[in-house]
Amino acid sequence: MEYKSLKKIYYSERSIYEKEYLQRINGYGTTKTTMFPYLMKKEEFATNEYPLFVVPIMEIQLLSQKIIELSSTITDLANDLPDVAHQQFYNEQLFNAIISTNEIEGIGTTRKDVAVAIEALNKDKKEKLKHKSTVRMYLDILSEDYLNITELTHIREIYNALTSGEIEDDDELDGELFRKNYVSIVNNRNGKIEYIAPGKEETIKEMLLSWINFINIENVPFLIKASLAHYFFENIHPFYDGNGRTGRYILSKYLSRKLDKFSGLIISKKINEDKNKYYKAFSDTGNILNKADGTQFVHTILSFIIKGQYEIINTLSEKQEMLYYYHQKLQDSSFTDIEATILFLLIQSQLFVSDFEASINDNELLNLLQHTEYSQRSLKQTIKDLENKKILIKVAKRPLKHAIVEEFFDYSTK
Repeated sequence: MEYKSLKKIYYSERSIYEKEYLQRINGYGTTKTTMFPYLMKKEEFATNEYPLFVVPIMEIQLLSQKIIELSSTITDLANDLPDVAHQQFYNEQLFNAIISTNEIEGIGTTRKDVAVAIEALNKDKKEKLKHKSTVRMYLDILSEDYLNITELTHIREIYNALTSGEIEDDDELDGELFRKNYVSIVNNRNGKIEYIAPGKEETIKEMLLSWINFINIENVPFLIKASLAHYFFENIHPFYDGNGRTGRYILSKYLSRKLDKFSGLIISKKINEDKNKYYKAFSDTGNILNKADGTQFVHTILSFIIKGQYEIINTLSEKQEMLYYYHQKLQDSSFTDIEATILFLLIQSQLFVSDFEASINDNELLNLLQHTEYSQRSLKQTIKDLENKKILIKVAKRPLKHAIVEEFFDYSTK
């Protein structure tokens, strides 16, 4: 049975509209929050008197169950990977997450931008780089540190760390912690006002305190909590710029801890691929006629997560088959042990990322083999020999980087 929006019921069966709302918000199992979002009527603010809630419809229960199962599958598949392959696959998801979260905001980001920022952070370089702050925060997702948000200052600290050096002067915050003037979200296609956010900083603080209280309670299923919290944070819109990036980072960090880091990272990519669906769910939830029913928004977020998980599993499974194939190819070839060792690391490096920008360079390769039976001198000479044999090709000079030639990769699914 279709879960109709209250708005649809208002227009099709108005006589049962109020009764249906009361049944939903007071029903057994309904998650009724103390978060009161700003709701819109056409292009104007209507009210913030309705609490955000979600009805635990069967689709949400089944999606939640499946997401947890798929997360376990992803963890098992990833743990079966050799170390370099595992790290490279994580890096690939990191690239996609950062590029996607910026693209949603209309910020152009290339893989090279991210790669340069990662290298600078790994080497602790102090120079200012495009997207360095964003990359730093997303690298932190790899750690299992708990994102402890219990005070308003914690939100501002996350925002500062995530957007440092990336906010235009006109969008700098003018309140004690947040903005103190009204902002509206305008549809770029038709010029209509989609949403008007709270204007006074005191109101923003009050709403964020209720958000903090909600994210720290333990009696709400974590996937429902994550989705509702994400909606309400974006509804508050505490900054002039960087709201989406901050909200998606918090969501990614939370999902990475509760599920797995890959499921956490892919959410931005899935939102970016279907922005219209995301914005429609956001707009519908904020429509006064739906009275802060967040059920469809939760369903939308969960559908993004599970779609991303299937993509991860399919990619991991395919790449693992390819890795096994090339490992066997090396074993059956006439390559020496040292050549096969170098090539297998480079195969892992290249196979699990989309381009050479993210593959390991020669110094990183040598460091990986530092505590093996092979001397650094013999390793460097072997790399030269493989280049002379047309197995490797030089793809960068500073830092020096070699890659396996395309002709080597002959795997076929046929």
